[in-house]
Amino acid sequence: MTTTGGSSRATDVFAQTAWFRAGAVLLLVTLPVLLWSVLCTAASSGVPWNAARLAPTFAFAQGLPIYALRESGQQLGWFYGPGFVVWNLPATLAASPTPALLVAAVWNILTWLVPVAVVLRAAGVATGGRAVVGAVLAGGLWLGNMVTNYGFYFIHVDALCVGAGLLACVFLHRAVQPGQARWLAAATAALLLAIWTKQLAVMLIPAMLGWLWRSGQRELTRRLVFQLLVGGAVSAIGVFWYFGTQEVIFDLWLIHTRNPWRGGAALLWAELGRLTASACVWIPLIILVGWLRRTDRRKIPASTLSLLSLLGWCAIWQLPSGLTAVLKAGGGLNSLHTIHYLMVMLLIVAFHVFAQPVASPTRVGLLWLTALAVPLGNAAVFAANPGSHWKIPNSHEHMLALAREQPGRFYFPWNPLVTLMAERRIQPLDDALYCLWLARLEPPVEAIRAAVPASPVIFYEEPAQSRFALRYFSKTGESGASLVRDAKGGTP
Repeated sequence: MTTTGGSSRATDVFAQTAWFRAGAVLLLVTLPVLLWSVLCTAASSGVPWNAARLAPTFAFAQGLPIYALRESGQQLGWFYGPGFVVWNLPATLAASPTPALLVAAVWNILTWLVPVAVVLRAAGVATGGRAVVGAVLAGGLWLGNMVTNYGFYFIHVDALCVGAGLLACVFLHRAVQPGQARWLAAATAALLLAIWTKQLAVMLIPAMLGWLWRSGQRELTRRLVFQLLVGGAVSAIGVFWYFGTQEVIFDLWLIHTRNPWRGGAALLWAELGRLTASACVWIPLIILVGWLRRTDRRKIPASTLSLLSLLGWCAIWQLPSGLTAVLKAGGGLNSLHTIHYLMVMLLIVAFHVFAQPVASPTRVGLLWLTALAVPLGNAAVFAANPGSHWKIPNSHEHMLALAREQPGRFYFPWNPLVTLMAERRIQPLDDALYCLWLARLEPPVEAIRAAVPASPVIFYEEPAQSRFALRYFSKTGESGASLVRDAKGGTP
């Protein structure tokens, strides 16, 4: 509250001030508008990865193989576990590519944000509406960063891997409370889901076991090891049985071990420099939290500190594998999940200090609005780029119409989703062929040609990210292939 003379008392809890509510309204109004552009862009063929990443889910729903050996031409390029494939099954209810991609994009956003709200609630710093504000704040901070916004525009495994990992932390933290050991099974399930989504999450195992051991939870540590061994064995047997042992090992392990390095120390420093530069949009919030924390005389509750410690263990243990992935061919900063865990930790501390009385709510409020305006403004700049969309595109429907009107004629190297929906068969993904070639595991030319129509019309929508598949059809007299490049969705 404030005095009649306008001076502020130290009893003004910041989270109850008009400044905080104004920032919350700014978030809740601005972010959905920006996310509309994200959805339209993610559903466009301008982000070819999304149709390619969703194709394995449709193949799985149709009973087709999502993993393949070297000898096969039906290469979807799915080099991750089946967790993401199963998670996106709701998208298969759509009858055409664009609605399916929109469903998957919405699902992807929720997969990023809902676990953040759960963590804030579990930390005891935000409940109800404030937990929602915290999740939306995380979305704005990630969307405004030129590195972490990848997770919204690209429908990929990272959202589920991070989300499941965060939920595993919440469940494990709950399990160590008196009389709550039953939550250990939920922690195990969430942890295994993260690992079967992206292999890098395996580093969460030593992180969580180490945290339990340091917390003096010897019995729970032994129980977690046992549950992971049993759950891991059962899930592995199921995955190997359904998808094929050789196929799973080939795609989830062999290709990654054979991938060459993209570079060394110079590349690592360049990528970390890019990450640091992109994190500048978070500086106002970091300053605000640091300032309020310095003036906060309250101690962070032991339970909150315990969860922060667990998240910290997970962030640190995932750092080496994330940095290694950055240096490997096919990898990037999106694999550095340490960033997301650190951001969630920052949000926990932020909402703790927001609940303290402040002597200068106006100054704090202005810095709070600045902390929101900077990343949201940067996200708006991204949304204004020429490659972004504000209307639902129809380029995928154009290709689907061609495939249905003339079945057995077209080969869409960057859009296996179209062929799956039109003809229920798998054609090789352009990038999958490149990755296999790079790993020195190139499929036979005959197998690749056998997976596409005879004398195919090879359809690339420009600008295509690559046209690697053309090397297998370079002798048109032999293959009978013809090439179409389409930039505007016109009929070839």
